[in-house]
Amino acid sequence: MSNFGVPTDEQLTKINKLAKRTLSKDEVFVFSGKSAGDLLIPNRYTKLSPELLQVMIEDAKKGVSFMLNHNWSNWGGIQGIPYGKVFDGRIIPSSAEGETVEMHLDKFIVRDDEIIDGVSANALIKRIETGILSDTSIGFSTDRMTCSICGMNYYSRDCNHYRGGTYTMEDGSKKVCTLTAMPPSIIIPYNNNSLFEESIVWDGAYPGAVVTQSKHGDIIETTSGKFSILEDKEELPENTPLLGHYHNGDIVTMVKKSEHKKIFKGAKIQDDNLEGSEKSMDEKLLNALIGIGFTNEEAEALNAGEVTTALNAMIEKWENSIKVAEPQEGVFMAQDQVTEKLGTELSADEVLKLAKEGQEYRKNLSDEAIAMGVRAMGNDFTKETWEKSFTTMSTNDIKNIMKTWELQANVSIPAGRKTDPAAGQVQTKDLPDEAFKVGK
Repeated sequence: MSNFGVPTDEQLTKINKLAKRTLSKDEVFVFSGKSAGDLLIPNRYTKLSPELLQVMIEDAKKGVSFMLNHNWSNWGGIQGIPYGKVFDGRIIPSSAEGETVEMHLDKFIVRDDEIIDGVSANALIKRIETGILSDTSIGFSTDRMTCSICGMNYYSRDCNHYRGGTYTMEDGSKKVCTLTAMPPSIIIPYNNNSLFEESIVWDGAYPGAVVTQSKHGDIIETTSGKFSILEDKEELPENTPLLGHYHNGDIVTMVKKSEHKKIFKGAKIQDDNLEGSEKSMDEKLLNALIGIGFTNEEAEALNAGEVTTALNAMIEKWENSIKVAEPQEGVFMAQDQVTEKLGTELSADEVLKLAKEGQEYRKNLSDEAIAMGVRAMGNDFTKETWEKSFTTMSTNDIKNIMKTWELQANVSIPAGRKTDPAAGQVQTKDLPDEAFKVGK
């Protein structure tokens, strides 16, 4: 039986993949716990989808900052630095009412007496060990909040419903409008796409509580920019990243507000590029530029210009990368390169055969995953969206998402016989010959 806080050999291996130097078991404190789930928050009419939680798990495995009180954003007056790192996670079935799955994240803190933000790592560890500190809160982002009535993105002009409102459906039934946070519309390989930090928090009294105490339309100014709390219906441009905190049965949704963008209730953001206003793009687009091959300097330069210019540059970069990847006359891979890449000597026909088999395997895996998604969510499953998303994902990612849907399906459709196999069958028994005589 392992001691609380002491990493297993497997955990230490994962930690050292993220560390810049090799850390020993004695140096690190490891702990885990439930960080979120797919429970619908009644007062917010909002929930995180299992698919989004799966994206967060993949982000966690790449390494995510573990903070104190969300001070990454300077809420509370202190611009904090990480105390540790989230390095792994998993999704498991939930037994809580109204919740099918829950997300558990693994964190580590390097033992140290150095004072950071007024607290040392060892002091923080002591409070976690004694149970004084046990609440965590995740900071996440997505640009898709699906409406339960129309299935469209809630913060777009395509959706005309209001969360919490009751609507009459075509069959005459009544349905309450709720929102489901889905994975971002663009998944960038090797990038943190949704989960960007987890924090240990002082429940109800930590500096970042200013967010949970704010009301719709409030503007929170930080060194990271200005954030507007979204409570009622807003129309935002497509692919606008929404920021959120999930903590203790509450979800707060925000949007970063630029000086030259005005948010109006029931109307789209007006972008008139007023003189003297900032013209920088959001961080997600900046990451997208870097993700497809731009250097940091190139991306920053584009970030300082017009959005249209940046998008055109992205398109050109993408088209050029496709041209490079396309087979060209006279371009071939040498035999020694094939051996180096695949670890064995293969002929051209054998390489093509493997490629074809790989394509067939990927297609069968995607079809199987889609079928599991339909089984788990029925008519609410966005088949076309996931078919498109799977074309950019690794087969391992597709398998992980399919496992998540399988958990949902098993919870909503329990296994085992629920009917009597003999129901409806005529019960017979042996009858004497006299029973078949006619007349006297």
